[in-house]
Amino acid sequence: MNIALILISYLIGSINFAYLISRFKGMNIQDLGSGNPGSSNVLRTMGKKYAIVVLFGDILKGFIPVIIGLNYDYSLILGFVAVIGHCFPIFYKFRGGKGVATYLGVYIAFIFNHPSAFNLDIPFFEVNLVLFFIIFYFGLMKIFRVSAIASLTTVSLAGFTVIYSITDSFTIMYQVFIIVLIFYQHRENLQRLFKGEENKFWIER
Repeated sequence: MNIALILISYLIGSINFAYLISRFKGMNIQDLGSGNPGSSNVLRTMGKKYAIVVLFGDILKGFIPVIIGLNYDYSLILGFVAVIGHCFPIFYKFRGGKGVATYLGVYIAFIFNHPSAFNLDIPFFEVNLVLFFIIFYFGLMKIFRVSAIASLTTVSLAGFTVIYSITDSFTIMYQVFIIVLIFYQHRENLQRLFKGEENKFWIER
């Protein structure tokens, strides 16, 4: 396994667009709203325009490492390393986001570059799968109005489709670890959920 690519993937993941955007605006995202350096907190505190930039950047952080590693069997793991970088960024004292958007970027890159892994001969299958998860996520949001439920359920289901479609045991183990990590990053959300105090509507990415 190429150590340089792993390091590059981690550093890409460590770039935090919420921090950068807030600094550009003369603020610190950790002092705003929930303090979480993610697109939802940017949406609450800085508006939709900046939140879209952060969300797109976080997705790219997961997408790019997988594309970089396409010539290697472990390209998916490079994406997972980027998720770790997002959650524990070296540039920001290891205090990062929750990994959902970056994981989405990994997932999109994986399904568009490994469609045969799913063994389904369906026209535009990759596009349909992404659309399905978007509809699934917002459907749960509409029903429960709790972002943590929609986010964690969608990530779990997406992770299961990856596990189902690959055979390498090490990559499967890494996939399970990433899902557990994302749940861990949502531990405060889960605690509030159990107490009935969870914030409504927007996800803490």
